[in-house]
Amino acid sequence: MGSKLGLILSISIIFFAFLFGADLIMIQLQYTDLDSMSATISYKISKEAEISESLLAMCEERNVTIVALNPEVTGYQKGDIFSYTLTREYTPLVLGNQPFDITITRHAVISILN
Repeated sequence: MGSKLGLILSISIIFFAFLFGADLIMIQLQYTDLDSMSATISYKISKEAEISESLLAMCEERNVTIVALNPEVTGYQKGDIFSYTLTREYTPLVLGNQPFDITITRHAVISILN
């Protein structure tokens, strides 16, 4: 009797540990996807010195929100640093009841590649 109860309890614990591990892997995948996207976005911002409509469309189709950290600056010169954040919402399996945002902050140097 005791071994059957132990087996049932251990299976439930293993199941929740598996879901917890799946949540951690999915969060890392989301973060990695945002990080790889930021390389392309930084290159385009470096060339255009702004968040263009094509960048907004690219971010929208991949369910990412892009926000400039210093929107009050209007004219960027060569060598200025443009800071922005990329945010994506993640709904966890077992880490919580509410979806949360995964956010990364990146910087692009204007016209350094020209």
